[in-house]
Amino acid sequence: MSEQNLKIFLNMYDFALWMLNHTSKFPKSSRFSVSVRIENLILDMLEGIIIANRRQKKEGKLFEIDENLERLRILIRLSKDMKFLSPQSYEYAAKQLNETGKMLGGWIKQQKIAAVEN
Repeated sequence: MSEQNLKIFLNMYDFALWMLNHTSKFPKSSRFSVSVRIENLILDMLEGIIIANRRQKKEGKLFEIDENLERLRILIRLSKDMKFLSPQSYEYAAKQLNETGKMLGGWIKQQKIAAVEN
């Protein structure tokens, strides 16, 4: 895994650990809806990063990860609005996801440049 790709993986992995600790505390009424959706998106993103790193043609997988990131942002915001996350926890999550988005955007841009050069 390249250093850049390792950074996005580690950032997402650390966020996953943090977020999974929070979703386990969501109310039971939402644990099997909002919580599970968040957890699945996070795990799908981690797997997607690993898969994209191993592929020669990464762009499709990277766009899929980006779509999952947008879905995750919505669910995190919903969790805050439903008071499952404190404003401070939401702020931390938003910053982490923005950082992941910047790294992912850089990776996508790098792949587009590489595709043009080839």
